[in-house]
Amino acid sequence: MAETNDGERGRLGRLFAALVSTDDEDGAVDSAADASEGAGDGNTTVLDIEELSDTLLVSPDPMALLAGFVVDVRARIEASARPDGDETLPPSPLEVHLSSRLVEAGLLETDVDLPSMHVVRPRASGLFYLRVDEPRVPELARTRVLRIEAALNAALLASHVIDDVNDAPIEELVRVEQRVARSITSQALELAGRAETPARSEWEVRRALSLGIESLRLPHRLTARFRVNVALGIAAFEVDLVSPDVWPQTAFVDGLGVVPATSEMRRRAATDYNARLAVLLAGYALAACPQLREVWVSGVVDGAKSHACYYSARLGRGLVESLDLDDVRDPLAVLRDAGAALDERDRTLAPVSPGFSLDDELLCPASRHELPELSERGLADAAASALGCSQVRELAVDEATPRRAVARELSRELSGSTEANVRALLGAARASGRADVVDAANRCVTALIAGTLADDPVAIEEAFVEGDDLTRRTRRARELLAARDLDGAARLAEEALLPVDGLGSFDGADGTRWLSFGSYAERVIYNRLVAPPGARVALVPASYPEAHTIAAVCDLARGRAEDALAHARRASEVSPVSTQATINLAQCLEAAGDLDGAEQELARLLSFAHDAESVGVGYLQMAQLQWQRGRVLAAQACYQRATRHLGAPALVAGLAVVALIGHVGASAGGELTPEQADSVLVAAGIPLAPTEEVMTTLLDAARAATDAELFGVARSLVRALCTVARDDVTYGVYRSLEEEPDR
Repeated sequence: MAETNDGERGRLGRLFAALVSTDDEDGAVDSAADASEGAGDGNTTVLDIEELSDTLLVSPDPMALLAGFVVDVRARIEASARPDGDETLPPSPLEVHLSSRLVEAGLLETDVDLPSMHVVRPRASGLFYLRVDEPRVPELARTRVLRIEAALNAALLASHVIDDVNDAPIEELVRVEQRVARSITSQALELAGRAETPARSEWEVRRALSLGIESLRLPHRLTARFRVNVALGIAAFEVDLVSPDVWPQTAFVDGLGVVPATSEMRRRAATDYNARLAVLLAGYALAACPQLREVWVSGVVDGAKSHACYYSARLGRGLVESLDLDDVRDPLAVLRDAGAALDERDRTLAPVSPGFSLDDELLCPASRHELPELSERGLADAAASALGCSQVRELAVDEATPRRAVARELSRELSGSTEANVRALLGAARASGRADVVDAANRCVTALIAGTLADDPVAIEEAFVEGDDLTRRTRRARELLAARDLDGAARLAEEALLPVDGLGSFDGADGTRWLSFGSYAERVIYNRLVAPPGARVALVPASYPEAHTIAAVCDLARGRAEDALAHARRASEVSPVSTQATINLAQCLEAAGDLDGAEQELARLLSFAHDAESVGVGYLQMAQLQWQRGRVLAAQACYQRATRHLGAPALVAGLAVVALIGHVGASAGGELTPEQADSVLVAAGIPLAPTEEVMTTLLDAARAATDAELFGVARSLVRALCTVARDDVTYGVYRSLEEEPDR
């Protein structure tokens, strides 16, 4: 299907110098003069691909817009063919070709509905990306989405390769499509060379690989997942292969010109392209990351009900560096040289057994998933500075983790015998020596002997970890609150808290700060931005601040504002960076008539808000408060910032604000620009969340946690970054940080 002319092959490197550049003016290749051979006399309309892009980006129905484009092109072709046609200019060859490719892609077919989608142009690649808005899409519809996307990108890439692309004949456009597909490996070294410094650490390598995946300018969508073990010098990719069904239905053949592409031609072309993907990924990874010695690549196809691997290769640095990536003649031969698992006959691939899994322990060492709550490790100076602590255990967030770890070991000894279970529990208590473990064991032993706890291993484990009175009563109070039994919920919450607060268990008389955190990201924000110097922190059960919050909610609903405020203050004291606790306190302050105090709490929340929910909810609450205080512009600015971060369900919960914004818009003269909204907030003393300090803290801490191989902490931090930054490269890093595999 591809040309075999050696002169054409020699120009592949120069051709892709145009494609990897995002500068349109410098994107022409040496063969631009050839591209205009046989072109028309310019007596046609022209397609400005960037103008089309601008229209698609803002269209609520981009597929209808493209269908209109196809209909218009067809109509002008027919009009120009009539002897008595009007003076309407015929379409350019580029318009005709794009129209044909869109029709081939199934744009106008009605046998299956295309999903709702919108068009984006990711910054890293500048390519077209059709983002589907529906969670489930039939396979045929998905294939058509990919084909339509490929048609748009073919026109875009041609415009980077050919000068005066609208004057190029269709034959040249088809030839360029094929040259582009055969030259993708040429991007590897140029793209790697853009980095200011080589990627060496776990974080740097993961970010470099994610950036590469997002930046490559390929004619077909690139979807790849990866894992990294820098200590062993290995990166592994699992890349989705391009189906022959997505391939164009016409091809250029020397001596024949443009001909219909048979199914065999499409299969061979897809095989060649898919093999080149492995060489491209390996070439880029090894060039960008000098710490890597080997890149593993599996090419896979995910169907509706199946997952198949079509090649699995381990490409070493020596092999890849011996290649001329500007002119890879036979990518299948490269895979064979690498000893790949490969079943290829007549340039067609068949399924093989994968040579590795992305969950292999070699790629995902178990040590990365050590829980901070159980760790005895110290941190190097740089990591300690970024994470705000010198010991890994100072990142702990779950006080029940030590009991959970003991219960996991204990489960192997539990049985249906009370005597054996009592013996196992007392043995676990002696072995641990921790006060909470001893208390849990004694509690379970007493219940077993009394017959109130069954000799069921699962029930014993649950009682051991979370069977204390505080947790049990708080759980029941939560259930009653959900059932709107305010009196019952308040009574149980008070009963749960009385023994603890009565004894001053968590009052910190010895200087210890008893606190609760909802995530590792919260803990890092506290360590870095909130904790006083030298703070000594111990963890309270999560049920403790929850019980105070339940009591506050019940008291507030029953009109007991002062009692509610006392509970809310205590919950906020032990959960200093909790969105829920802070908003609850602000609402209680507002109910008590302290609007200044409520505003201060919400401003404090926005100063440390570190994910989309905390930012959005914080601004939504601040909008309501500003409206009540008669500050119309500040209310509107807060609401507009909230809409950037909250989805529709959360905003529906703020319908009162939605209603007030209608009045705001009428009185303020319409929606504020983002710059105007920010200026209003700054003037009102309301933080612009997430603040630069918070973003810097999250990024520094995420890098440090990844390099220290604290993947539970790293995932929490990178997830928070993803929700506020909405950056595809960061999301790629997040996906590369594996959760603890089941082994």
